[in-house]
Amino acid sequence: FKIALDDFGSELSNFHRLMEIDVDIIKIDGSYIHALDSSERSFQVADTITRFAHNIGAKVVAEFVHNEAVAAKVKEMQIDYSQGYFYSEPLPSI
Repeated sequence: FKIALDDFGSELSNFHRLMEIDVDIIKIDGSYIHALDSSERSFQVADTITRFAHNIGAKVVAEFVHNEAVAAKVKEMQIDYSQGYFYSEPLPSI
């Protein structure tokens, strides 16, 4: 099995958690991704998380990819996976 850490960078999901568990996937909180194309601070935080995750061998997911500009930034940053309304609205479980 793999371990994913959701909403990284918000509330209790932080670097301290990475000392406690060996994660395979880090999902960057949407509050950073949402403004990726318009906020240098959001870009810097997301970029730092991405680089750190890759340095420890974890894959990265960007949540809240809602437009083409954000999707382009995510690709530029070499984030491994994306999710959000740009690709599809949430679908009901089957």
